Amino acid sequence: MKNYITSLFLILTVFSSYAKNEAEVDNAAAKKYDCIEVNMLTSKKKNTKSRALKRAARIPKDVVKNIQNFMVDEIDLDENGLNALAPEDATCENPDTALVLNGVVVDYKKGNRLVRYIVSFGAGKQKIEANLVLTEKASGKEIARGRVVDRKIAGFAGGSENKGKRDFAEKVNNFVRTAINLKKTLKR
Repeated sequence: MKNYITSLFLILTVFSSYAKNEAEVDNAAAKKYDCIEVNMLTSKKKNTKSRALKRAARIPKDVVKNIQNFMVDEIDLDENGLNALAPEDATCENPDTALVLNGVVVDYKKGNRLVRYIVSFGAGKQKIEANLVLTEKASGKEIARGRVVDRKIAGFAGGSENKGKRDFAEKVNNFVRTAINLKKTLKR
């Protein structure tokens, strides 16, 4: 019985040290990136078989650029050590410490502020939904893949279209931070 308890204790000690080392590796991975290139979201123009994909295919280019600007601002505002850039404006200096964020819009509803204000109950709602992929720039290795969705159903005086885009960008920032194990700390 004593040997059984000693063996069990030894096994638990080995597993706990393994888990600790794994956590240390994850934290080291979180600190190795210093720049992220945020590409403009794309949408599939062909083979749009669902209503959502058809709406996404009609998203105006200026709206996509506006969303990209909000994503760059939100990631850059977060004091996480990542310098966020739009690749058409500038690129990361060191590809070995850089990430690339790509995404495809799978649903977009512009929404209608007046309808949200007057009718309410979900009428005139705004929606932005995208499938995102975060990769290492140098190797192309995929770090994370996921779907980010933001919906605006109401708001003060019907809410703001830009508020929905900012909230979407905040959720994208959460996606990136979670993927590379960073805590959120806003710049003051």
